[in-house]
Amino acid sequence: MKRPLFVLAAVLLVVASMAGAASAARPHHVKGTFSDSFVTPAGERCDFAERISFTLTFNDIVFGDLENPSKVISHVTADVSHTNLETGYTLTEVDTTVQILDFEEGVGATMGIIWKLRTPEGKLVFVQVGRATYTADDELLTITPHLLPEDVAPIVCGLLGGNAP
Repeated sequence: MKRPLFVLAAVLLVVASMAGAASAARPHHVKGTFSDSFVTPAGERCDFAERISFTLTFNDIVFGDLENPSKVISHVTADVSHTNLETGYTLTEVDTTVQILDFEEGVGATMGIIWKLRTPEGKLVFVQVGRATYTADDELLTITPHLLPEDVAPIVCGLLGGNAP
């Protein structure tokens, strides 16, 4: 759960730093894209090296000051690929979520399609849809049953043709 929250927080910080001064009278609309790629070595997540590449496209509604918002509603589309670097086999996903961060209340929520993995042929092999609410300190308040198990590595590694260590 912490990695998606960390990525979301990083995106929101980038959005806030790129935005100029604004009045608090109306919400502000901010759009952007953030891409990255990294490799996890064999034995860390799976028994093979895995490359994860992603592009996050966000459309945010920011309430209050852009530098210090009171609330942010973020519509995010994540295009992600997971590649087994030993075999070259790749799974892709397109996830659509909405994140709501209420900085005044110190709570947030993430809802939507969290995982939607497909094979190179387009076959759907893993889906998770739901909602989680949490505090600013990442304390989980509510969650859809069976959403985001603590460790999805066994699932993803198995679908990529290997095992979790």
